[in-house]
Amino acid sequence: MTKYLITCVITLCSFSVLAKDYSEDAPVLPKPTIGITLDYIPAIDDLYGITIAPSHYDTDYAQWGYYIGYAQSKKNDLVVEEPGEAYSQSSLWRFGLTYPLAAGLSLYGGATAYIHEVSSTTNIVPYVVGAEPVWETDKDTTWGAEAGIRYVLGPNFTLAAGYNSATESAVFSIGYTM
Repeated sequence: MTKYLITCVITLCSFSVLAKDYSEDAPVLPKPTIGITLDYIPAIDDLYGITIAPSHYDTDYAQWGYYIGYAQSKKNDLVVEEPGEAYSQSSLWRFGLTYPLAAGLSLYGGATAYIHEVSSTTNIVPYVVGAEPVWETDKDTTWGAEAGIRYVLGPNFTLAAGYNSATESAVFSIGYTM
């Protein structure tokens, strides 16, 4: 019986030794991170770009982050009557907010501006030595929204996929978070 009594006393005394008072520790603050991704948007013209996505480290807004991105297509030559020249080019601006759902997994969404421009010459060259043709540019801007999901694999590798309503296409991203 005394053996059980001594075991109970030792067990009760050992719980206070294992307990840790976390109030004495320094508070764990969120650390700032930034993600840099390369983007591919398969719109009318294939767009390639870059997105920068920093996260807050303010304790009042620790869950929220934001992003800004820019993508551009190659110049596509258009067939026009000689001696005229023409080309088209598209660009896309993306900006918005991110919100983490779990460790490494976050939702993002925001506004986009899709700019499609067509530049052409008037086929009229002034009769001046060294004169160049006059270029005219028509720009069409379409505003839209986008939403997607971003996942950080391991410590740094980032994958993202979403939908953009301005280009009516998907957005694929691959990058690095530090």
